[in-house]
Amino acid sequence: MALHSTIAAVSRRFQAGQRRMLLKDIAEMASVSLSTVSRALHNDERISEATRLRIQAIAEREHFVLSKSASALASRKSFRISALFVDRFNTWFTSTSFEGLYTTIAGSGYDLFPIVLHTPEQMDSYFRSISENKNTDGIIIASILLSPEQSSQLADANIPIVGLDSQDTEGYDAAVLLDNTASMRDAAEHIRDLGHPQVGLVEFPQPGSFRRYSFTERIPTFELALGAAGYDPRNVQRFHSENNRADAEGVASLCAQILSAQTRPTVLFVETDDFAITLIAALQQRGIQVPRDISVIGFDDNAASELVGLATFHQDALDDARLAASKLLDILNGRQLAEAYSYSRTTFIARSSLGPAFPDA
Repeated sequence: MALHSTIAAVSRRFQAGQRRMLLKDIAEMASVSLSTVSRALHNDERISEATRLRIQAIAEREHFVLSKSASALASRKSFRISALFVDRFNTWFTSTSFEGLYTTIAGSGYDLFPIVLHTPEQMDSYFRSISENKNTDGIIIASILLSPEQSSQLADANIPIVGLDSQDTEGYDAAVLLDNTASMRDAAEHIRDLGHPQVGLVEFPQPGSFRRYSFTERIPTFELALGAAGYDPRNVQRFHSENNRADAEGVASLCAQILSAQTRPTVLFVETDDFAITLIAALQQRGIQVPRDISVIGFDDNAASELVGLATFHQDALDDARLAASKLLDILNGRQLAEAYSYSRTTFIARSSLGPAFPDA
């Protein structure tokens, strides 16, 4: 009888004042705590079925919409997931990864909050404070090479952290790691079989002071694959933009290095598809035909690669991001992970930008 009186009193108060109903009002009606209401409305298994149904029935009758801020106060959660990127958002990998994270997290009860760090100083500051971060319930860190100190800081954090396109598992509660070993071995053997005696490795220009990207491991990994395929290190050359930019001046300096090399490479491996396509256009402007005069291989298999016939390495950034987000949601919801650390393998795709070294021979 007392419960019915309380419900009636609260209902009259809302009808008279048109005040928005709060979480504490539902708790008062149901004679339970704020945390119990929050858990019941989130279908928490710790709440008995009878209590959950009773609270949900009251909320539905009163047209109550769960406020994340009120729920966060009751549960001491922010209902926010942070996605950490570096340098820029407007790259193929970052935009594709963010789409995968968003489509998985949307509807989960969590908001996705993107963070971009532009300098090493910003990243150091963020990592130093990560163990005290109370504004997020979990973090996904995308494509960053971590220092030992940063891995240790992640391990000390009081929230779950998942890596995406990670190079190792240190400091992460779960991760999706990219495995290029088999695909790069396939590519090295393929260019060897096409008769290419000289290989050029082109670094992607990285303006600014940030250098710790996961993709910087692509060239060292490909060098190992070339060695396994029988290439002498003296037949493998590295090239980089003199101004460390992908602008006209930087691309011109790269073309000049490649075309004036004492022994000109017959095939180029470029760290990213975007820059490989830029380089092909610049070489063609200088009268160099691809692949007749020089072959080009990229990395990513972005949307433009197939259109221009770029040989490349396919990575499924969209599915990898979805998998990373699913892992974090499982941790946050107390579900057992089938596999904490997953390996996503790239595939080498030979297209028309890769041909024999001496087509007229």
